[in-house]
Amino acid sequence: MAAVFGKCLMLITIIYLARLLLIRDHYRYRITSDGKYSRNTQEKYMANFKKNVLATVAALALAFGVSSAAQAASSPTNFTVNPGSIGAGQISVVGGFHIDETPFVAQALTGNSSELLHANAANNGHYADGYIKYGFFNAGPNNITLYDVASKRTIDLYVKFHLEDTTISTIGSTQKNVVTALSFDFWADIGGDTIFTQAGTNAGGGGIEAAVTNTGNDVLLGSGALTVGLAELNFLGGATLNANTTFTLTNAGKNFFIAPIPFFTMSLSGFNNQSGGAVFNNDGTVAINAGGQTSFNNAVPEPTSLALMGLGLLGVGATVRRRKA
Repeated sequence: MAAVFGKCLMLITIIYLARLLLIRDHYRYRITSDGKYSRNTQEKYMANFKKNVLATVAALALAFGVSSAAQAASSPTNFTVNPGSIGAGQISVVGGFHIDETPFVAQALTGNSSELLHANAANNGHYADGYIKYGFFNAGPNNITLYDVASKRTIDLYVKFHLEDTTISTIGSTQKNVVTALSFDFWADIGGDTIFTQAGTNAGGGGIEAAVTNTGNDVLLGSGALTVGLAELNFLGGATLNANTTFTLTNAGKNFFIAPIPFFTMSLSGFNNQSGGAVFNNDGTVAINAGGQTSFNNAVPEPTSLALMGLGLLGVGATVRRRKA
């Protein structure tokens, strides 16, 4: 249902954008009754045109985010993990209790994210550094947790990320944001000794940063950067983040994620919490702790990128027409 809604919203938005383009020249070259161009009228209509275009692009981003997130949730893709490459495995009681390093097939990773959100300098968005700590793989009907063969401790896969967003609207108690920057590194906690500190509130009412420490022997498996993302924050304490990113494996990552070959080039993540899960601190920061999943897929053409490219070409065309005139 969400995928259908996203596609319908995208279609309606594209039709509206086409309408704007068709009447653009009318806005720009409106003529007064004496046959001369009215500069004030031109500026007025061009200002309205630009506002409409910005709103349309934001709607396209929203439509694509809804559609792609729903599609990822409804059609999970299989990937194969080789836990033995990092000295890990899953618990098995077949033939006696032991840690089985045999590769297995999974569809997603489930975990918890933590970040401390700060208002940016322009006060029109946010930035944050945080982490996602994955607790287990979703493997069909089973949840698979990894354990270190030597120490028998739980091994966590985790992501450290930097995020930036810009607010596009505030309706009632809900603030909608477009993610403008997101970069991350994907790590394996070797030995099960990495320490995770959740974002929160200190004794003075200020924010506590999310942190990952004791990482000296951890192994980098991959990294990625933003393709498209949307975030919401409401003042009841609810928060959501949906982001599609690139995903590139290191050599160690290729030994861990062994199929398909080549591995998927996109990671798709969705995290949210219930009302009250986001804590508003006295220093203006917001501590967000949420749960969600990450899955993998291959890159697809982005309607938002195509729309922005079209707007760029429109600007080039307008420049050429002005020069000819």
